[in-house]
Amino acid sequence: MRDRPSLRRRAQLEGPTNIEDGYGGVQPGWTRLTDHWVALQPVSGAESYEGSRETPVITHRILLRCPRRFRPRANQRFTIADRVFHIRAVFDRDGRGRYLTCLVEEKTNP
Repeated sequence: MRDRPSLRRRAQLEGPTNIEDGYGGVQPGWTRLTDHWVALQPVSGAESYEGSRETPVITHRILLRCPRRFRPRANQRFTIADRVFHIRAVFDRDGRGRYLTCLVEEKTNP
């Protein structure tokens, strides 16, 4: 792997939040935390079933500079344009605190 990844895509980091529904309850939603420049690398593809519906799942690696604030976590997600990437794991790429690697899943509609 190269020492400096090419960070050419702008991604929004979003965290889970509860949004009031106006009837005394809440609905799960997402709040934008910050933007990062990232590199997106596809890893593998598979198909899963949700009920009786087949859903393609594509895994990726997202590389980014290690931020001082709003460090990505496993319960968050990235959005790039209209694509959504759910973060499954985050680790320090080289152990020096310069870059992070996020293992993410993208579910697509067939």
